[in-house]
Amino acid sequence: MSFDGVFTRAITHEFSSLLKGGRINKIHQPFKNEIVLIIRANGKNHKLLISVHPSYARAQLTNESYENPNEPPMFCMLLRKHLEGFILEDIHQVGMDRIIVFDVKGRNEIGDISSKQLIVEIMGRHSNIILVDKTRNMILDSIKHISYAVNSHRAVMPGQEYIAPPVQNKENPLDATEEAVLRKLDFNAGKLDKQIVEQFAGISPLLAKEIVYHAGIANRMTIPKAFVDVLRKIKEHTYEPAITMKDKKESFYLFPLEHLYGESKRYESLSELLDRYYFGKADRDRVKQQATDLERFILNEKEKNEKKLKSSKRQSMKRKMQLNISCMGNC
Repeated sequence: MSFDGVFTRAITHEFSSLLKGGRINKIHQPFKNEIVLIIRANGKNHKLLISVHPSYARAQLTNESYENPNEPPMFCMLLRKHLEGFILEDIHQVGMDRIIVFDVKGRNEIGDISSKQLIVEIMGRHSNIILVDKTRNMILDSIKHISYAVNSHRAVMPGQEYIAPPVQNKENPLDATEEAVLRKLDFNAGKLDKQIVEQFAGISPLLAKEIVYHAGIANRMTIPKAFVDVLRKIKEHTYEPAITMKDKKESFYLFPLEHLYGESKRYESLSELLDRYYFGKADRDRVKQQATDLERFILNEKEKNEKKLKSSKRQSMKRKMQLNISCMGNC
């Protein structure tokens, strides 16, 4: 998992530096799981893509072009009603979770000041985009509706109070000292990279493996130091966005992943990195899904027609038998 809590913190910082104070001019929803916001900030138009695709969920600035449907979906129309013309007052991450909150303020249709929050939860197939009335903490709508029957912790439906996903109660890795790291790890209880993931918030297995790699011979001296050194760069927003390729498999992160022993290519920004990494992936997935849906439709139609044919044959045989019996009676 590359888009972990630490990466979310970095992309949120990129958004804040480029978009904060900007005006939301246009909103589009080119696909079922993606929205695009055109934001005018610092004399430039920025295209913010938010995706809750089950496999490619993310938030990023993009230079890609998307073809919009002739008729905008209902969620897109609602976002336009509540957000177009509003100012992005703040952009922040919730703890070290993969949750980004866009605070916006503007005037509603009757001219009153209105504060809203666009909350992006990046959680794989559970990802969601939720529009919340900030004053009442009430959900106005979401791109995916979740009932209590599906999630006992909360319902994500219009009119419901917004409740954040459950907290995991892990340590913030950015606050950890070498001594704190040493206290959290048991060097006699299994893999250290797994322990790092279990003990510290926002750290993916990918980053944990990189920390252990930088420790060299992993022991009580090297692991805490490697942990603090790697996280110091992240804390200071010192990034070298890169895609590392090993055995034809690509992995992206805030810096080259040395533990993969692959070839790395660096990029100027996190959004440029994400544009390159995800280029064409979602489109190919959509084509594949459409092909699967078409195949399923054809198979269903085939099965229905076969059942109709069998029923028709049975009815035909029944009529023939009735006709023969009638003929014998007359004879």
